[in-house]
Amino acid sequence: MWKIVRFCLAALILLSSIHSSAQKKDKIKYKADELYEFREKGQKIRRLIGNVVFAQETSTMYCDSSLYYVKENIMEAYGRVRIVDDSVTITSKKLIYDGNTRDSQLRENVVYRKGEQKLVTDFLDYNMDTEIGNYFNKGTLSDPTNTLKSETGYFYGQADYSLFWTNVVLDAPSYTLETDTLRYNSVTKEAISTGETVIITEDESILHADGGVFRTELDQSDFIDGTIETTDYYMEADKLFFDDLKKYYDAKGHVKLTAKNDDMIITGDKGYNDDKNGISKVYGNAVMRRILEEDTLYLSADTLVSIESEYDSAKRILAYPNVKVWRYNLQGLSDSAAYYLQDSLLYFYFDPIFWNHKNQIKGDTVVVEITEEEIKSMDLLQNSFLTSQDTLLNFNQVKGRTMHAIFEASEIHRIHVDGNSESVYYVLDENDPKDIFTLGMNRILCSNITIRFRDQEVYNVSFYVKPEAKFIPPHEFTPEIQRLKNFSWRSDERPSLEDVLHRKLEKQPQNNGETPFIPPAEKINMEGAGSNPKKLKNLNNEG
Repeated sequence: MWKIVRFCLAALILLSSIHSSAQKKDKIKYKADELYEFREKGQKIRRLIGNVVFAQETSTMYCDSSLYYVKENIMEAYGRVRIVDDSVTITSKKLIYDGNTRDSQLRENVVYRKGEQKLVTDFLDYNMDTEIGNYFNKGTLSDPTNTLKSETGYFYGQADYSLFWTNVVLDAPSYTLETDTLRYNSVTKEAISTGETVIITEDESILHADGGVFRTELDQSDFIDGTIETTDYYMEADKLFFDDLKKYYDAKGHVKLTAKNDDMIITGDKGYNDDKNGISKVYGNAVMRRILEEDTLYLSADTLVSIESEYDSAKRILAYPNVKVWRYNLQGLSDSAAYYLQDSLLYFYFDPIFWNHKNQIKGDTVVVEITEEEIKSMDLLQNSFLTSQDTLLNFNQVKGRTMHAIFEASEIHRIHVDGNSESVYYVLDENDPKDIFTLGMNRILCSNITIRFRDQEVYNVSFYVKPEAKFIPPHEFTPEIQRLKNFSWRSDERPSLEDVLHRKLEKQPQNNGETPFIPPAEKINMEGAGSNPKKLKNLNNEG
C-alpha cells in the first residue's frame, strides 16, 4: 500500500516538474484532506477527497472531491465546485479543468458571477485566460437592468459583451424583446439584435423589427424595417426610434400606418407615435387611403394625425394643410379636414370645394358620410353653392344657407337646399342636336329647393315656399344677372389622382370614355417630394 498516502491534515503538494514545452502551463497545485494515488491503464491518477483546493496562476478552485490526471495535467472536480479567478466566481456540481489550455468544462447548476453580472446554466465551457465562455442547452444572464435567456450563448469577459442565439428573450425594465440573435454589452447595457425581433411593452404595444439597437438603461431603441402595433394601428417604416420611457416612436422612410378595425391606410415619408398621448403623425407626402367596396378614396395633406382614445366617438384623423381628395367620381380641396372613425364622417374646413362629374359644390364647411361600401351623403354647412355647366358652357347655379346631397351608388341622386335659396338656370332648345341654343334664363328666389339628378345630369328642380321667378331672354343678359353672389368657377384647381399621390402615374386606358382607370392600390407607390407641415388652427377642438 506504499502507493497510497493518506493525509489527516491538509497538506500542500507542489509538483516540482515543469513541462519544458512552451505550449503548456505550470502544473496544477493542490491540497486536500485525503489523497490517494493509483494507476489506470498505465496512467497515474491522484484522487483528492475533502476540502479540495487546487490552484494555477490567478485561479483557485474548490470542490468536495477530485481526480487529477498527472500526465495530462487535467483535474476533474465534483460536489460544491467553486472557481475564483480575479473578479470572476463560478460554481457548479461538476468540473473538468485542463491545466495546459486553462479550459474549464462546468456542468449542472452552473452559476457564473462577475461584478453585478450573473449567468445560470447547466452547461458552460470557460477559458481562464481569455475569459471567454459559452453555454448551450439554455442559459440565463442577468444584471441589475436586464435578464437575457437563450438556448446558446457566448460571453467575452474582457470585452464585457455577450452573444446569444436561438429563442433569445431580453427582459428589460419596461419591455420584453424576443429574437434569435442578440449582442449585449454588460457595461453600456446596449443590446443589438439581427433578424426578426419582437418587442412587447408594458402597455402591451407590440413592435416588430428586422433587427435593431436597444439602449435598455435609457429605454431607447433604433431598429430597421420595423412595425409598431398599438391598440388601433400598425405603424411600419424603414427605420424606427423607440423611447419606451416617453412611450414615443419615431419613424423614417416609407412610413405606413394601417388601421386594425377599419379599411384605412396612411403613408408618408416620416412620422411618429406618441403612445402616452394616443397620437400618431405622418408627414411628407402623406396620403390616406379609405378602401371602399368597389373603389378607394384618397386623401392627401402635408400632415396626417391619428388620435386614439378609449372613447370611440373621439377617435379621428386630422389632415392639414393643403388637403386634396380623389375618387373616380368625387374630387375636392380644403385647407384642413377631420375624419371621425365611429360615424365615418369626413369634415372639411376653410374653403372646401368639391367636384362630382360636371358639378362644383362648395360651402363654409363640408361633411361627407362614408359607409363601408360607398359615399352616402354630403352636407354643406353655411353659404352652400352648387354650379354646373350645360352643353353651351352656361353656368347653372344654386345657392342657399345649407345643402344636403344624397348619393346612390356613390353618384349624386338629389340635393335639398334649405334657407335663402336662389337659382340661375338656363333654358336650352335642344330639338336639333346640331343646333342647340339658349332660349333664356330662369332666376328664382325661394326658401327651399330640391334638385334631382339622372345619369349625372339635373333633370328636375322643385321650388318651395313662395318662389319668385323671373325669365330673362338672352338679349337682356348681363354679368350681374348671370352670376349669383359669391359665384366662382374653379375647375382648373380640380385635383387629379397624380396630384393626390404626389407622383406621375402611368397612362392607363379610359373606361367608357369618361371615368379614369383606377390603378390597383397595391401598385401605387407613395414616394414623392417633401412637404412643409403647418399648424392647423383650432382643428383639435372641432366636433
